[in-house]
Amino acid sequence: MTKFDVRTELESVINKSPVVVFLCKAEQGWPVEFVSDNVVKLDYTVEDFESGRINYADIIHPDDLEYVHSEVSRNSGEGSIEYT
Repeated sequence: MTKFDVRTELESVINKSPVVVFLCKAEQGWPVEFVSDNVVKLDYTVEDFESGRINYADIIHPDDLEYVHSEVSRNSGEGSIEYT
């Protein structure tokens, strides 16, 4: 299987799953570098995020934003390069 075939297969699996994948920059508001096509399930488009019109922080419920921010900061302080 070539890299292209593997990528195509992975994209297919992700886009058929209920999970939306986001890759965000470690910057204010968490700008989105990549979002899976199935973000349409949340009534957004890939372009909404990749254009910068919407950041990841914009879709977090306001009541949860402080908690998520503190968790990301804590994980970063511990040297973690990812947050789930």
